[in-house]
Amino acid sequence: MASDPNETRLRLRAVLNAQSTAILVVCLLLVAVGAGLAYTTHVDPGTETQTRTVSSLTVESEYRHSATVTEPNAVFETGAVLDERSTYFTRIAPELDVSVATSYAASTAENVTVELASALVIRNVGEQGTVYWRETEPLASETVSNVAPGEPVNASFTLNSTAIDGRVAAIEEGLGASPGQTETFVRTEVAVDGSIGGVPTTSTQTLDMTISHDGATYSVSDPGVQSATTERTVSETVEREYGVLRSFGGPLLLFVGLVGAGGIGYATREYDLALTPAEREYLSYRDDRSEFDEWITTFRLPGSVHERPTAEAGSLRDLVDFAIDNDTGVVKDPETGAFHAVFGEFIYTYRPPAPGSAADEETADGAEVGGGADSGATAPEGTGSAATASPPSEDGDSPDGGTDDAGVDVPEEADVWGTDARSTDDDADGIDGQSDDRA
Repeated sequence: MASDPNETRLRLRAVLNAQSTAILVVCLLLVAVGAGLAYTTHVDPGTETQTRTVSSLTVESEYRHSATVTEPNAVFETGAVLDERSTYFTRIAPELDVSVATSYAASTAENVTVELASALVIRNVGEQGTVYWRETEPLASETVSNVAPGEPVNASFTLNSTAIDGRVAAIEEGLGASPGQTETFVRTEVAVDGSIGGVPTTSTQTLDMTISHDGATYSVSDPGVQSATTERTVSETVEREYGVLRSFGGPLLLFVGLVGAGGIGYATREYDLALTPAEREYLSYRDDRSEFDEWITTFRLPGSVHERPTAEAGSLRDLVDFAIDNDTGVVKDPETGAFHAVFGEFIYTYRPPAPGSAADEETADGAEVGGGADSGATAPEGTGSAATASPPSEDGDSPDGGTDDAGVDVPEEADVWGTDARSTDDDADGIDGQSDDRA
């Protein structure tokens, strides 16, 4: 059931009257929070320490390997190059060609030197990582100065798998024992040094490529491309910056809080928010009307029903409860707006109040009193209403209805409570009475 504007205004007044203190507190909190956010965002944002990267050096290194077929066979042609394989054949391609490639990336660089140093490592290691023996043989080294970013630096060497296998066997035979697992790998140390972004920077890498011997074959396991980044940073104190949400949210909260606090303060000071008994009764009726809407039908009762004695219900809820208890319906008269329930010899009625009826009555009473004082006219006794007096014409006759026997001017038509004044018994009796007395 839709609310009319009167109901909406009354409910708003009721909420403001009951919750004005809570609303004011919330508005003041919004003012405090908004003022704090606005001040720390726009007036005194403060400072924070930020770390800024002044130089960055990224070095990438990798192994590249291949073996050339040197012995005739039924599968590969002599001279064919087998590259980037995990397993090579010892008899037809015993030598492994290895190259270490290194390059670096930097925004600006000066006097950069790249050093590569590779060595063959053979060692015997136990289960707990104990190294029983170790032998290192330098393979190749390369030093290049004034290397530009992205320029590759290579160091190449060749490994003879047969010779390595023989070397391992000779060491183990010389020691007379091999308590652990024998490992063979190539270790390459990479060093890049120079001025990166105007800052002296050094970067180092270590790459291992494992070679496993299995008699007729040997396997190579390389780590792929290895990347290392070295950064130089500085810490600096800067003014703290905030996002768009806080930049606009703080002033918005402040504005809403001020407007709300000012509005509720003005409303409570300038207006009487408390509801009158009539207004509270009207809201109670609207609540009942909405709650019991399904029990109420709208149609006009016949006139004979209204000839029954009438019992007045104190509220619409009472009328509906009575109708439910007595298994009858509640009817709304579409013309008068009254609610009726017919049961037995009586018609039970509830007439809903009008919003602001008490105020209207006070205004009407004040107007009545004021009107009588201003005009100075007194209504004739017995009329029950103020009559409208017309000034006499020059010849002494009434302009509309003339005069009665007693010489009293009577208007042709006067509305008294919506009824023709001349048809009112009281008025007629009063006028006749005056005529009889004067006669």
